[in-house]
Amino acid sequence: MLAKRIIPCLDVDRGRVVKGVKFFDHVDAGDPIEQARKYQADGADELVFYDISASHEGREIMADLVRRVCEEVFMPLCVGGGVRTLDDAVRLIQAGAEKVSVNSAAVKRPELIREIAERFGANATVVGLDANRIVVAGREKWHVFVNGGRVDTGVEVMAWVA
Repeated sequence: MLAKRIIPCLDVDRGRVVKGVKFFDHVDAGDPIEQARKYQADGADELVFYDISASHEGREIMADLVRRVCEEVFMPLCVGGGVRTLDDAVRLIQAGAEKVSVNSAAVKRPELIREIAERFGANATVVGLDANRIVVAGREKWHVFVNGGRVDTGVEVMAWVA
């Protein structure tokens, strides 16, 4: 039987955890280090941090925050947001992340997935996917979105996943 795992996913914007609805209307939800401590105390198996505005704003990855979180909690951490290159992935792993998640850059340059997997292994490589339902000519479709759910790529989700 498969074991159940609890893996909270926290959206981070400019160093703060935020909550939103369908990628928008974000409100502050607290300090990421405090949130990580709480989830660890509550028995979470792993934690995911996504910097939801880094790609859209062209900001650097949040390696410093990852380092500070990893000094405080002792559970696997997956980090994404603003990861555009293998060097970005290296910096996150060096900061303490166990896994690196890519989305926008992987859609634009799919070979990045292979590059990260070859360097750190498939288990340390996560492909995130922001999907939104759209209606085209009265027909419902699901498209891949990038830049924190802001930009419709026009690519259908199942085509990208394949």
